[in-house]
Amino acid sequence: MACTPISVSLEVNPSQLRKIVFDLDKICNDDDTVEWKLHFDLQERSDSNGNFTSLVKLDVDVNKEDHPKAAATAQNGLDENQRAQALVAGDTAKDFAQGNASEQDAKDDTGAVISVRSSELAGAPTR
Repeated sequence: MACTPISVSLEVNPSQLRKIVFDLDKICNDDDTVEWKLHFDLQERSDSNGNFTSLVKLDVDVNKEDHPKAAATAQNGLDENQRAQALVAGDTAKDFAQGNASEQDAKDDTGAVISVRSSELAGAPTR
């Protein structure tokens, strides 16, 4: 079966002052193998007009063993575990921007957004 690339955008809004945007891409290689990439963008309100500004942007390769969870996320959205991990990733990314965490720490917590998906819910729709 031929690989079909897809791209989805997911957003977590923990408050009116912060939003976390995830773009999840399924990439099809010439040999029909698949790669998944997660693009993370931590945004906070920067002015009284309510405009958001990007504080941290990260690109993370999804581990091969997490490809089924990435596919389920692309199809069904973030589950409860993933939304909770997104908040952790956002805090770590802000720490990275302020010099209190490493870029690798921020990437690890961002990548965990996919890996924490509940296995029994991998294919179940989210609310």
